[in-house]
Amino acid sequence: MSAMNILKYSLLWGVLICTMAARGQKIEILHEGEEPVWLSELHQFVWDKVIPLHFKAGKAVYEVHHAPKVFRLATELGYSSWFFVGDKDHVTVTVLNTDPLNIKVEGDIAGTYFYELENVSREYTRGKLEMTSDYMKAWLDKDATLMREVNQQLERLKMNRDSAYMDVVNRMMEKGRLEEVLVKANMPLMLKRMIVQNLEKEGKFSGRLMEELDLYTKMYTPDYVYYFYYYPYVWREQINSLDSGEEKGGRLMNEVYRIMNQEFYNTVCNRLGEGMTREKLIDYAGSVSDFDYCIGLHMELDEQMKRDTALNKFSERMERMYMTRAGKVMGNFSSKTSEGRKVSLADYRGKYVLLDFWASWCGPCRGLLPTIKKLYEKYHATGKFDILGVSKDADRAKWLKALEEEGMAWNNILAKEASLEDPSQFESVTGLPQMVVVDPEGNIVLSVSGANNIDQVIKTLESVLGK
Repeated sequence: MSAMNILKYSLLWGVLICTMAARGQKIEILHEGEEPVWLSELHQFVWDKVIPLHFKAGKAVYEVHHAPKVFRLATELGYSSWFFVGDKDHVTVTVLNTDPLNIKVEGDIAGTYFYELENVSREYTRGKLEMTSDYMKAWLDKDATLMREVNQQLERLKMNRDSAYMDVVNRMMEKGRLEEVLVKANMPLMLKRMIVQNLEKEGKFSGRLMEELDLYTKMYTPDYVYYFYYYPYVWREQINSLDSGEEKGGRLMNEVYRIMNQEFYNTVCNRLGEGMTREKLIDYAGSVSDFDYCIGLHMELDEQMKRDTALNKFSERMERMYMTRAGKVMGNFSSKTSEGRKVSLADYRGKYVLLDFWASWCGPCRGLLPTIKKLYEKYHATGKFDILGVSKDADRAKWLKALEEEGMAWNNILAKEASLEDPSQFESVTGLPQMVVVDPEGNIVLSVSGANNIDQVIKTLESVLGK
């Protein structure tokens, strides 16, 4: 969508908002701590309004001029769950913790339905991922019989999902909450359209709901999510306005990218079948860094799209990423370190080991090293943890120079010099940095790509080695 069209629909959305009656609803936010808290408002499908909250005796009050609206709380480290303020609601939000940010919401009727729908979506996603082994076996072996059985399971899963969606939708309609939730919910666009069309046929048509859905259809594309959904966060303006330090700012940006990637995945899945989404899938196939997202999208493709040669790159990426997916055994490999000593993965049996795939030319890889060094210092002395760096450098001299500059205390090898039990596992590393956590028995417990996913590594190690 062109910038001019986005501007046009943004103006139309503004007109729609202005037609709503001012209700003067209020939100009470209760917070006993000293940490600063902001109120963030969803406006034109973008979290672009952040209001600092000033607490007196542990309470702040915010007046909502045009209900219904959607909000969340923000701190220097992350965001709370969403909450809705309808035109008849009195909402109270209590901050339970700030790291991570956790809240209790009272009086939010619409939000209850929103999260019921969200739970249906999550159960559907979980059900798909439980089929990963059969799906990948059928795909890799080109087993038409098994693939047909898997597709039948997927269809039953979708039918159960849609039935659960409609159960919630019917209860929302009975309570008069459909308009507040439907368009914003994580549901397939075709299903939202069907619900609105049925309302029109039954004489229960809502002009405002139709207008909002029309704007959502035109504006809320994968492109829009990727470039505008978290504006201005992606440009770090919000980080600067919050005056966060480097560490807190980094954690907040990681959380922004995590949520944005999740929303991008949801949007593509919910809009598959549209030409623009197919094009975006082709454009972004090379940057998909999460196997679960990759296979989840692939399962949503129809057979014609799966055979589309333009999507071969996407399918190939899924195949490679599968080789280092959590739950698989990491095959043994051996090589010589930069000092000339022979080392193998088998040497690390009995310990958790972080395989850090990096390169001298990879800025994000080297930017992560201070954090990785802290993990090494924290856990290595326990005797239960180690790190093995695996460089994808083609130039040995540049690799050695980077090692000297960075002063890493752990062993490092060159990927191209390694002898591999399963070469496909090193070939599956298509994005840097990639971090693979292997347990004492040699099983992969985590495999993530991208510097913004370092928090997942930290949480995984904390869960098995302690904080």
